[in-house]
Amino acid sequence: MKKNVLFILFVVGSLGITTYMNAQTAPKKKKKKKTENKVNADSLAAARAADSLAAIAAATPPPPPAEEENPFADLVSNDTGFANDFALDTSKPVDGYYKQTNLRGAKPFAFPKENKNNIKFYKRIWREIDLTDSSNKIFAMPGETLMQLIMDAIKYKKLIAYQDEGFKKQLTYDKVLKIFTDSSIVPIFDSISGEQTGSKTVFNDFNADSVTKFEIKEDIYFDKTRGRVITQVIGLSPVRRLKSSAGEVLGEQHPFWLYYPQCRNLFAAREVIDPQRDIYNESYDDMFVQRRFKSRIVKESNPADLRIRDKYPSDEARQKKESDRIEREIQNYKRNLWKY
Repeated sequence: MKKNVLFILFVVGSLGITTYMNAQTAPKKKKKKKTENKVNADSLAAARAADSLAAIAAATPPPPPAEEENPFADLVSNDTGFANDFALDTSKPVDGYYKQTNLRGAKPFAFPKENKNNIKFYKRIWREIDLTDSSNKIFAMPGETLMQLIMDAIKYKKLIAYQDEGFKKQLTYDKVLKIFTDSSIVPIFDSISGEQTGSKTVFNDFNADSVTKFEIKEDIYFDKTRGRVITQVIGLSPVRRLKSSAGEVLGEQHPFWLYYPQCRNLFAAREVIDPQRDIYNESYDDMFVQRRFKSRIVKESNPADLRIRDKYPSDEARQKKESDRIEREIQNYKRNLWKY
């Protein structure tokens, strides 16, 4: 009897446990079903959204191709950082470390102020610079001649031309141009008969290349304060050959004179270049002051005011000998100045 009662209790307990377990598991299955339904709804909505975006993309034209990326964009941007560390260098390139290709605005160095009481005057001489000599071709480079520079300066009133070497009477540009202008007589023919009916005078244009010589006037003196012999250019003049209608040379003419101290501002601002002699970054003023030219003495101060060719006309060998004698005398004076 007791065993039957125990068996009945065991069966009742088992049924209770089973019922409780079923009650606990049933809600979980229902929740899982809701989650699955929600996932299916989200997938459907995502698919519909993707279809809508595809339709919009098909109706919209494609954007233009992007511009090529600038590899230096970070160097020119206004953002802070590396771009602000330096600015674009816009300085003019120079072919050489020390070379200055433009002397515009340069000023000549000032000569020392001499005290007349400390100067012992020695001699005044006149020299001729032959531009046909290869040593002086720097003054007559094609397209950049010293004569053309002087004429332009007189035209624009940057230089004063004087009629005489004493620098007393000034000349205008028109008068200077008239002196240089050659004229020729041209016959006039009848257009029908071909016979000459008259003639007219035709003036040729000025050609700077027609000047093949310059003459300089310079003083040589001894400065007791500095203890040295000074050679200073005082005047400068072009030399023009006078020719007859047949082309025969009749003589030479000095159309005008320039006071050299007035030329220094102009000459110092104009560069001369001679690659064969390695001359760079030098001005016309440097060429004259440093005496970087080849010249020949054509006159020395004398009571009769005669030139060497006036003393020895038609004798070029004797003229050259006299010029060399004066040059040698000047060099001996400089050398023997401090000889005891």
